[in-house]
Amino acid sequence: MYSGEALLPFNLDIPWGTPYGTSGRISAKVEWLACKDVCIPGEAELKFSVPVRVASEPSDAAPLFEKTKRNTPETVQTDRIKAVMEENRIRIDFTQLAGKIDKTVAFYPVERNVIDLKEPTRIEKSGGSTSLYLTAHKKFVESKETKALTGVIVADDGPLAGGWAIQTTLPVAAGEVAGIAPAAVSGTSTPVADTRITVQAGAEGLSSVSMSVKAAVAFAFLGGLILNLMPCVFPVLSLKILQLVDGSRRKGSLALHGAMFTAGVLVCMLLLSGALMVLRGVGSAVGWGFQLQSPWVVAVLALLFTAITMNLIGTFEFTAASHLADSRAARELPKTGPAGSFWTGVLAVVVASPCTAPFMGAALGYAVTQSTVTASAVFLALGLGMALPWLILTLVPVWTRWLPKPGPWMVRFKQIMAIPMAAAALWLVWVLSRQVNGYGLVAVLLAAGALAACLWAVGREQYGRGEATVLKYFGGILTLVCVGLIAAGLFDARSTASGDAEDGWQPWSPEAVSEAVNGGSPVMVDFTAAWCVTCQYNKATAIRTDKSEAVMSRLGYKRFSADWTSRDETITKTLNSFGRTGVPLYLLYNTKGKATILPELLTEDAFIKALEENAN
Repeated sequence: MYSGEALLPFNLDIPWGTPYGTSGRISAKVEWLACKDVCIPGEAELKFSVPVRVASEPSDAAPLFEKTKRNTPETVQTDRIKAVMEENRIRIDFTQLAGKIDKTVAFYPVERNVIDLKEPTRIEKSGGSTSLYLTAHKKFVESKETKALTGVIVADDGPLAGGWAIQTTLPVAAGEVAGIAPAAVSGTSTPVADTRITVQAGAEGLSSVSMSVKAAVAFAFLGGLILNLMPCVFPVLSLKILQLVDGSRRKGSLALHGAMFTAGVLVCMLLLSGALMVLRGVGSAVGWGFQLQSPWVVAVLALLFTAITMNLIGTFEFTAASHLADSRAARELPKTGPAGSFWTGVLAVVVASPCTAPFMGAALGYAVTQSTVTASAVFLALGLGMALPWLILTLVPVWTRWLPKPGPWMVRFKQIMAIPMAAAALWLVWVLSRQVNGYGLVAVLLAAGALAACLWAVGREQYGRGEATVLKYFGGILTLVCVGLIAAGLFDARSTASGDAEDGWQPWSPEAVSEAVNGGSPVMVDFTAAWCVTCQYNKATAIRTDKSEAVMSRLGYKRFSADWTSRDETITKTLNSFGRTGVPLYLLYNTKGKATILPELLTEDAFIKALEENAN
């Protein structure tokens, strides 16, 4: 780990036969992590020319090379440094060293997954001995190989600061390491492209370091309960209400509907959890709602919601065979059975992804940093919280008397519920317009129109109004053709990752935030996405209102928008560094570089109050 001005020396060989007096061009792509307690990635492309000479005078950088040489750790094997391990606790003892330890000592492992770097370290001194306490990584603890620590030990900030540094390998012996559990960390801090910019988490900003498994499960459960009240889930609730009313007519059917709906929710949550863990395992940075970053998924959901809208307005019915339905049966509510409730639960989770309810963000941020078992438990708690109100309603028979009796009103209710479903389909098309070029958008609109025509033709046969075979097959073929056009159009996708510039708002980047804070301005960062319903609600009611914008202008805020509509690993890693797996995330940096995480649901008054407190 380096701070300030650092040098990583290596040799470059010029091609044989290069004439003296010419210049060799060197280009490099550099990637780095700027770290405090957590890390933010950065990158740059460098190009420069170097003259080819027999010999040259020392450059201005020569002292830096000499300084780095003096600071290079010496490779040493010594029995005066010993390592002891008990469970996941490690103690390194330094005794009778020629180089003393006045203040600090640190161990930097050469290999990955040896030390749990997110846990704090501790130093204890007793007489002439110094002990360094570390927490072993889970994989190091579980390894069956002979334990050894290979790395660099730096005392008192290294030779240039008056200390020392050595590279060594320490055999790890089993022994008693009592009473050294690292102290709990109450907050997190992280730089943004500059070590002077740190982030201090607020009450809502619990990090993966400071949260227990029990707290994460409890928060996920509460978030799932609240998720039922979020606007993104409303279109699916209409389907559930109809199933509850229809199921109340038959004894035992209602409980089965509730159980199958719950099963659908939990299975889909497990699948999402598994997908997140697999993608994390292969090094991909993803988060909650990641599936909606794919234009393909958004397009398929838009077509699905179009079909559901056509069904709700009575254009056609979901039946296994259209010719088996006569005109009278077609007018009744389709009895989809337990399977319908299961798939309604699956659909509820899919459409809930754009929403992040209170308590959810911290819990899911914790989950994706833990083992697969722990992550699955958190996601199951989220799903159980989401399904529990409906499950209880179906398991308590006395509550069914509050449900209205089935009748003609259900047809009218279905038709009314088609309005939010159609609105959801249009909203998905708008999201798609932020992700793809014009060709992809037109292809999806054509596919939706062709699908509607095909379903209209199917409905005519179901209701006995005559056959429309040509239109039915033509619509189906046109839908497939449009899907092919989608494939061609989506290839050239729009890039919205940094955010579109708006009045007073700039595209986000760690470097831009660093520059703004170092210039003495307070900063507001809005991590958002077009498909995030919570983000759009907060934007319309709290963040982008005339009153809030006027306050930010008066207080001199620099405003940045980080658009996560399409996949962007830099944004994902930044979200993860704050203990979040998805948007929204709102950060307020003060002029000293410390940032506060705002709640996921905002009001205009609360937002303005936070702006004023941060600026002062």
